[in-house]
Amino acid sequence: MICAYNSWAEVGTLPEQIWKRVSGPAVGRGSDGEPGSLQRAHADMLVESRTWRGNYPLVNFEAPDGRVRDWFPSLLAVSGDKRVYGWEALQQQGKPAWTIVRSLKRQLKKAGPGSAVDIAGQPHNVSLLMTEMMMTLRRELMDKSTLGASKYDRLQVMLGVPANANSNQRFLTQEAARAAGFEVLGLLNEPSAAAVEFACRNSSDRKNRVKGGLLVYDLGGGTFDASLVDLGETEHFVVASDGIPDLGGDDFDEILALLALAEAGKPEQTEDSLAGAEWYLLFDECREKKESLNPNSRKITVDLERVRKNWREVSI
Repeated sequence: MICAYNSWAEVGTLPEQIWKRVSGPAVGRGSDGEPGSLQRAHADMLVESRTWRGNYPLVNFEAPDGRVRDWFPSLLAVSGDKRVYGWEALQQQGKPAWTIVRSLKRQLKKAGPGSAVDIAGQPHNVSLLMTEMMMTLRRELMDKSTLGASKYDRLQVMLGVPANANSNQRFLTQEAARAAGFEVLGLLNEPSAAAVEFACRNSSDRKNRVKGGLLVYDLGGGTFDASLVDLGETEHFVVASDGIPDLGGDDFDEILALLALAEAGKPEQTEDSLAGAEWYLLFDECREKKESLNPNSRKITVDLERVRKNWREVSI
């Protein structure tokens, strides 16, 4: 399976007996009529792989720095008429001529096949961006991953979408994957998938949860979703799913960035006063510090010198 979250993607597969629970008739259906799902939180796609982690396999990618990663950066970088994705987009961070886009799926909620999004003052077709992103992911899977597939193999995928994704979002995501060469088996709601996967992963504790409910929230980079799942002895029923399309980790990064600038005595900094590359570096710094938080954290230290030379560290 390919499981994507925020601006990263993970890849793995489900054991056959678990997959049957997902696709079989006993699994509940969401408000969109799609079968109930089994995935990790923040999942975007599923495809077969060979490297195991937990109760399903996980594909590893060979990054440009030679390190092996179990995620793929679903980033877009734009410079003039040039667009790059994934690892190549990640390498453009901080370069003045490039604009980095993190939560592309947020652009889908009001998009149609002919819709365009403004990036650095230029319109870009949303469907084309999604297709190119999927094509890059498929190429990386085939050429620079542990998937072990040949160019003649079919890549069958399940696509995950936010719980409250509308018909256009689902259609655009599905068509982009097909255009990129994936064989799409169906669509799954992300938080419902996470809830059912959690139940299967904790099967030893399952008897204590029978006839009980499991509430799972999926706070990704661009969206917030939650699902309530009713657990039976061998079955899972999705009772309800809902979400907020404009709340995600990116928003927390922006709040932290503004707080850091204010603490440094630069509250006048606006969208126009920092270059696009500087904003990206600032948001990425805040993201890293946010993700390093633990229950004992009392403050966050943001290194503003990463954004601009001679700026100092601040604690918030």
